[in-house]
Amino acid sequence: MKKLKILIITAPYGNGHFAVSNSLIEVLKEHQNIEYILYDLYTEDYPATTRFIKKFYLSTYKKGLNQQAYRFFYYGSDKLFDLKIAKPYVMFGIKKLIKKLEEIRPHIILNTFPVSCTYSLKAEGFNIPVYTVITDYFANTNWISKHTRIHFLAAPSVSMQLRHKGIDKSQYEVTGIPVKPIFYKEYSDEEISHLKNKFKIDENKKIILLVAGAHGVVPNMKKIISSITSEENIQLLVVCGKNRRLYNRLNRKFGRLKNLQIFEFVYNMHELMRVSDIMLTKPGGITMTEAANIGIPVILYRPVYGQELENAIYFSSKRAATIALQEDELVYKALTILNDEELLNDMKHNIKKISIKHSASLIIDTLIRDYQLFLKEQHENKSYKEIKK
Repeated sequence: MKKLKILIITAPYGNGHFAVSNSLIEVLKEHQNIEYILYDLYTEDYPATTRFIKKFYLSTYKKGLNQQAYRFFYYGSDKLFDLKIAKPYVMFGIKKLIKKLEEIRPHIILNTFPVSCTYSLKAEGFNIPVYTVITDYFANTNWISKHTRIHFLAAPSVSMQLRHKGIDKSQYEVTGIPVKPIFYKEYSDEEISHLKNKFKIDENKKIILLVAGAHGVVPNMKKIISSITSEENIQLLVVCGKNRRLYNRLNRKFGRLKNLQIFEFVYNMHELMRVSDIMLTKPGGITMTEAANIGIPVILYRPVYGQELENAIYFSSKRAATIALQEDELVYKALTILNDEELLNDMKHNIKKISIKHSASLIIDTLIRDYQLFLKEQHENKSYKEIKK
């Protein structure tokens, strides 16, 4: 029997797109009749351009022209797509993509990044169904296309943006954002107690988890840490991500504090979330989905314009998170929530309600089912054309 071949197209801008791709691949590995190919179009075929864009993307975390430029790009993409000058942007990568398609001949394209040139494949003579996993709790124009068979959405509210663009309800499905299966696991009190022993955490203290993001971009870390660690009844866990300089700098300044632990990039974030009472971080789509499945309330620090701000607005509207724009506000809100048991439990309950379990399996099952429908439609269309002749 011929294997179903799926081309997963991703991008290196932020950590989330690869994370989603890998979660989907873990499910695809369970299907012996499916072959998958992970393709980072931008890094493989446009390395210089990709390095520039990555640098620009990371610079948006600092106030300045780049942040405003990204704001315009994200919120002004409607106007951008309407302009004739946007054609080079919309079609960027099409030649390399066509070459890849001719080489591997996939049956399905699955985007985990808004690869706009895939929306034009039919016009280029390729009758390959395109599917898209939207990796945030908001979708701007870049993510949305009438040429996409199904958009997989993080939450029901995202459908409003699709409907506004004239997307039929048959072209989207609310599945949640895929994360590692370990985030779906429920822990017993005994297992959590064991984890606290593992991390040498005082059972009598409240635990704050401060996550600087995959690239360690959260600003004013020293001030935040100084303020929180001055509280004797608080234990602070800090994750610096891939920012080695930040890790070394914090260790030099705070390394001797007994109520502080500093980590580099970690692979057991689920364990740190499990032992913590509240998390302070940036509102990336994957991070927020992981938090929802764990059930840990979040204070979102200085969300930048674009998907971060939209994620923050969504979670705060559900009373599952709150936003802080200054470091003193961040610390004040953290301590206030931790000292109000009823508020803390309400936020835990509210963020849990956002979670959708086993999203990757839901997406792959829907993908396989819809591809069968696609084949049926092609057969019926072919039969109709033959009869017409």
